[in-house]
Amino acid sequence: MIVFLLYPPVSKEHPPEHLLNELLPPETGNGDTGRVIANFGQSVKIATKQGVVKWKPPHRESWVVGDIIRFVDGRPKTSLPRQNELSRMSGRKGASQALAANIDWLVIVTACGESFKPGLIDRFIVASSHAGIKSMIVLNKIDLENAPECKTQVGEYKALGFPVYYLSALTGEGIDVFTEALKNSISSMAGHSGVGKTSIINLLAPGSERMVGEIHKETQRGRHTTTNALMIALPSGGAIIDSPGIRMFSPAGVGRSEVAAHFPGFRKWLTGCKFRDCLHVTEPDCSIRDAVNDGSIDPDRYSSYLRLLESI
Repeated sequence: MIVFLLYPPVSKEHPPEHLLNELLPPETGNGDTGRVIANFGQSVKIATKQGVVKWKPPHRESWVVGDIIRFVDGRPKTSLPRQNELSRMSGRKGASQALAANIDWLVIVTACGESFKPGLIDRFIVASSHAGIKSMIVLNKIDLENAPECKTQVGEYKALGFPVYYLSALTGEGIDVFTEALKNSISSMAGHSGVGKTSIINLLAPGSERMVGEIHKETQRGRHTTTNALMIALPSGGAIIDSPGIRMFSPAGVGRSEVAAHFPGFRKWLTGCKFRDCLHVTEPDCSIRDAVNDGSIDPDRYSSYLRLLESI
């Protein structure tokens, strides 16, 4: 039995039981636990069997959405070891920032129009692959004129084995198939500002715009901050994390020599390089560069790799 002794005191929330169940962590054998479902910067919200409570994490711990929290004497005490985490390099040199933890899928959202940025897709794939998180790609705004061109470019990732979904948050086209793909999993959305992530989530979970508005009101911050995120239960099953759009992303914890192993479409050529620590830039007898020269690897894909490598 959990007794909530909260500081500062806040009222306990009681979402509908069927939605609350989607947010709860699996049984761990570690006693009473809950899952972080919202991050306000200095405080978080935790879903438990008894409801949702707000709490300020211990000074020495940094909790992110998706963390599993162990309760001691009725109070949130510490986070359990993470199964995985999606992290990015922060503004401080060498520092990393965890964005989400314990997720099944990273949903990389891009969009037709000026928001279409294939290079950002590559960066997210490298980060998720390095973290052991599966990736899927969503192309939004397929109602725009340049949709055929965007579909062709995103289709290259489908050929590499990544699940790809085409939809329009404006018309609702494709949302049913995408909803089915998210069932019974914890997913996190990621993408450039303006790709329509929140509009998509509003279709997946009608009414969620109210919850998103509440978190921004509590933080008193704009839509483009990186500290506030929210996990939303999906009526169809599962949950998805809505986080603000970003303008730049560099994977954290990925060494320069590791990038190619996680870069989409490169892996099958890696064993052909003369040097085991080949970075595929100027080294002789490089199978990646040979594949670029003979047309097996698109030069644009190789350029994307070089830009990512340079940023690490």
